[in-house]
This record gives sequence, C-alpha cells and structure tokens, in this order.
Amino acid sequence: MQLAGGDRFRGRGALCPTQIAAARVSTSVWNWIVHQFRVRRRPIVTVAGVKIRLGRHMSPQVERTVSRGRYEQDECRLIEQVLSPADVVLEVGAGLGLISAYCAKRLGSSRVFAYEANPDLEACIRETYSLNGVQPTLEMCAVGPDAGKVTLFRSEDLWASSVLRPSGNVRPVEVPVQALSEIVQLVRATLLIVDVEGAESELFDRAHLPTVSRIILELHEWVIGTAGARRVRSTLSAIGFEELPDLSTGKHLVLQRVGWSGVT
Repeated sequence: MQLAGGDRFRGRGALCPTQIAAARVSTSVWNWIVHQFRVRRRPIVTVAGVKIRLGRHMSPQVERTVSRGRYEQDECRLIEQVLSPADVVLEVGAGLGLISAYCAKRLGSSRVFAYEANPDLEACIRETYSLNGVQPTLEMCAVGPDAGKVTLFRSEDLWASSVLRPSGNVRPVEVPVQALSEIVQLVRATLLIVDVEGAESELFDRAHLPTVSRIILELHEWVIGTAGARRVRSTLSAIGFEELPDLSTGKHLVLQRVGWSGVT
C-alpha cells in the first residue's frame, strides 16, 4: 500500500509530455536570449574599414591579430591595388568574412561571392556582413578541383583549420565540396581570392577559369612544402597565369592572365 501510495504521489507531481516539451522550449529560448546578450556585449573592432566583433569563436592569437588591425591586412592592401569597379569577386576561404565584406563595400554585394568550408564560422561571417551593411553570397562548403566531400580538420586557430591534417588538437568534420571551375563559370568571376590553408596544393588541378583575369593567392609553403609550392606555381602557369613580382610579397602571390589588357 505504501508503494502504491508513493506511485500515486509521483503521478500527481509528474509533468505531462506537453509540459515537458514546453519547459524545454522555454529553456532553449532563455539560453538563446542569454547567448545573444553576451554576444552583443563583446567589443567590435574596425579592420581596414570593416567592423568585426570579437568573441569566443576566436582563439587568443586570432583575437590579438584582429584587435591590432593586422588580420588580413596584406590581402586588403593587394586588393586595393588590383580591384576594378567592374570586377566580380570570388573568395575561396572566407574566414571571418572581412575580405568579402571589404570587397562588397566597394563593389556592391551582388558582385561578391564567398565560400567557407568551416561550418563553425557561418554565424560569425554573417554577423560581419550585418555589421557592415552588406550581403555577399555566402556558401558554406569547401572548394576543390572536383565536387564531392572532404574531411575538414577544425582547429582553434582559424589559420590551422585545413583539409590537410595539421598537428595539435583538431576536430574533424565532413563537408561538401564544389568544383572551382564550375563556380567560376557560374558566377563569372574576374578576381579570384584564395586562402585555403594548404588546400591550394590541388585546388587548381584541371581548372578552367575563362573569366578570371587576376588571382590573389596566399601560398602556405610551410604547410605544403617547397615542392608543393613549386607545383602550385607550375599549375597556374600551365593554365595561363603569370606572377606579378612587383605586387607579390612573401606568402601572397598576385597573378594575372597572360596577355590580359587590364579591361575587365
């Protein structure tokens, strides 16, 4: 009798499935509100005229680089020199969204297309766009020589996340891949900006880039090795691009199509 009475008591105090579901929704909504409040309190910095919010999605090293205005500063300088008002920009490796926002502020959002493999960065990229009043086309996928799938090794540091397994603590995730040649022909890109943390070693294999006149490429020789870097240069030369030594500095290469007249 005591056990039965206890059962009856527990029965009267238990929540029905509808109440449980409502409680879970309320908890989720509250957690979302708290998260938004905390995010809104994080500082916003300006890099090359682009606003970026600092936050927990950044490692301490990345946050210091952004805070000091050094994040993507070389790319912005090069873009400023080669960007034409008639360009259509394709960025492969959007990172925090700074470069695509930078280009969209100059060309308009409809002329900028950005691709990023790391799904963890989507909310950050879209917030960067929102903070700057731009809305480039953003696709969350990897870009390679062929369509398919690939394993991305995510790292706390943005520049250590790669389809090439880096050292240290990483979190693998399978992501879709779109083919570079197909994207270029779809959006009719004229300026290609690439920062893919070593994946450039194979990115341009079998590439057909008829509309592209200039390429800004971050070459990660310390990741792919001297032979890998030499192979990238050779592949780009074979598909009709020449390096511009007056603009190329250190790890950043600027290339243009052989015979390009300067008219986009």
